[in-house]
Amino acid sequence: MSISLPLFVTHNVIGAEELSLIEKVKYFFLGKRPSKVATGRQRGGARRDRCPNVPDSLTALVPFDVDGVPFVEQTISDRPTFWFYIPYLPVSRRNAEFVLIDENEDDVYSATFSLSQKEGIASLQLPLTVPPLKQGKKYQWVFSVICNPLNRSGDATVNGWVERVPESSNLNSRLKVATTREQVSIYAEAGLWYETLATFATLWKNNPQDKYLTKDWVSLQQTLGITRLYSKEWTLYFLPESAKNVQQNH
Repeated sequence: MSISLPLFVTHNVIGAEELSLIEKVKYFFLGKRPSKVATGRQRGGARRDRCPNVPDSLTALVPFDVDGVPFVEQTISDRPTFWFYIPYLPVSRRNAEFVLIDENEDDVYSATFSLSQKEGIASLQLPLTVPPLKQGKKYQWVFSVICNPLNRSGDATVNGWVERVPESSNLNSRLKVATTREQVSIYAEAGLWYETLATFATLWKNNPQDKYLTKDWVSLQQTLGITRLYSKEWTLYFLPESAKNVQQNH
């Protein structure tokens, strides 16, 4: 049984239709949520003698409860894109690892790659060779920055859960005729975090001159725990096909 918001929330939620775009996103994902959450960490700790000091630690861009534990978030994508704040500079020459685990605790995907892009918001895109997520199933993801290859206990690590749900015909028909801005609202109302964030980021990136969207983009980062250093843009990592395709950075 899902522990996150229902797949589709109608427009008659009191006052929801009058909210601004950022207020609507916060309303549906960061307002009153079911108390049950999955085990996980939204912010990644690391031993300071292995990773450099940074204004904000490694952070997963997912909604979380008052204790900082992320909710299980739903998606209609068979291969969702995952979002993080990565604070480490490319000159640090560090590798990162992303692992996706099914309900049987079997690895669906695991690969290591080089953090070659500048620090800030980054999206991680799964390769098409990864088996599509199964509807009605929950998957745990673990993202780690490898601070000391000889002692992985010092990794900066965040983790959480995603559940794939079916796309309703109602949702599909609304999305087909919606603008990108309207799609953000539709996804938010449906409780689909991964689609909401990806569409929000795309909307902002395609309209960098819109000062209100820029303000909303920064506000969302602050709400998700990035308190001191904001990214006004984002980068994309195409993850390698599997662990054997490790990108060495030295």
